Amino acid sequence: MFACQPEVDAGNPETASALEQQSGTSVDTHRDALLAAPFVTLEAVETARYQDTYYVHVETAYYATFWADRARSIPANLGSAIQLNYQSTFYNYKYNQVMRSNLSTTLQAGGHSYYIGTGIYECDYDANGNIDHRCDETSLSLRTGVGYDTSW
Repeated sequence: MFACQPEVDAGNPETASALEQQSGTSVDTHRDALLAAPFVTLEAVETARYQDTYYVHVETAYYATFWADRARSIPANLGSAIQLNYQSTFYNYKYNQVMRSNLSTTLQAGGHSYYIGTGIYECDYDANGNIDHRCDETSLSLRTGVGYDTSW
């Protein structure tokens, strides 16, 4: 099983070592496992929205989608199971607080797009349009090793 690293070109020997086994050791001899799907994006799809004068609620489904090219124009199916590393961020706008959790999930071979989780944005407003009671958001983003992919 391999850890998926966003922006890794598995066909390039210089970057192939960025793929990791679940144990965290580098993989050079197994880079063919992801040759069919070297790029990944996290796509956000709005699935529900409710809004009135004093309240907003938006739900977003997140999907990890795999591509054969850097331009993300050629879909690719996973050739083997991988570990996808991602981050969940909860942001409280009323109190300006943030909490992040590093998470991972195993994706089985054969798919092009995988449901990862749901994010929610929810705010209550007073009659003057100011944040009342609560205003918070949970979102997901891809992560790699010790850093985070901010390009997509």
